[in-house]
Amino acid sequence: MKDTILVDTYAQIKHCQNGKFRAGVRSSALDLLSLKHKFFGEEKDLKTPRVQFLYFHHIFKDELKNFERLLEFLSKDHIFISHSEAVHRLINDEIDKPYIAWSSDDGIQNNMLAAQALNTYDASCCFYINPASIGLTDVDQIKIFCQEKLEMPPVAFLNWSEVEQLQKQGHEIGNHTFKHDMVSKLTQTQFEEDFLKADAVLTEKCGPIKHFAYTYGKFEHFTKPAFDFVMNNGYESCISASRGSHVNGHGKLDKNAVFLRRDQIIADWKLSHIKHFLIKGVQELEYETNFLPNSLV
Repeated sequence: MKDTILVDTYAQIKHCQNGKFRAGVRSSALDLLSLKHKFFGEEKDLKTPRVQFLYFHHIFKDELKNFERLLEFLSKDHIFISHSEAVHRLINDEIDKPYIAWSSDDGIQNNMLAAQALNTYDASCCFYINPASIGLTDVDQIKIFCQEKLEMPPVAFLNWSEVEQLQKQGHEIGNHTFKHDMVSKLTQTQFEEDFLKADAVLTEKCGPIKHFAYTYGKFEHFTKPAFDFVMNNGYESCISASRGSHVNGHGKLDKNAVFLRRDQIIADWKLSHIKHFLIKGVQELEYETNFLPNSLV
């Protein structure tokens, strides 16, 4: 166990993953959808005023060039804004241009590479972290955490000095639960204790925390009582990992009723595939997307 090498490339991640056939089918389907967008000139839809939250878990060194290409492409027709500004614009009905807000989950150490690329475009990111994994150095503990919580090979995590550096660079820090437990599997009391524990550590280390991203990200992984508790504790936003972008047009919103969605980006993907999800988010814009789905109880 002690000689386990931490994974530091996305190629290693893919090597460890199963489902190569499924990935191939998915890639072929996205190739066809991308051709459709190109044939019908649907890339112009990306100029639609909206707030679109994009997030990643990692930018490994072999993903960096693709990530830089994505930033260059998006910068042509979009304005990068902070997570806090994106929430403000949505709530106050100030969406007059196509806005992108970046975030990242899980506090993987190569987020420092991501920050360097984002800084080049003056793009802010909200890094959602789990205090329990920040500063982990014991390889055995890292391996257990990655297997049980992240379902991936062992990777290096940020330490508190690096978290401080991210803040000094203008990035935000968000609450991602204390040790990456699935909220829907916790009792409400357990969730409240976990949330407050994470908030206390993050506040001590980073100052007041404004934003919460629950783990795993699908609607079935969260609950309405948990959402209410987050918002009633003074947070400005609660965000999922379910795809969708945001538009308002109906005046000022009650921030305690707004439930955000995000589109995941894996920098290793083809740019045309990422464009598909961005375009899909525009084409499915609905005012109702701003709120809790009926399935969340």
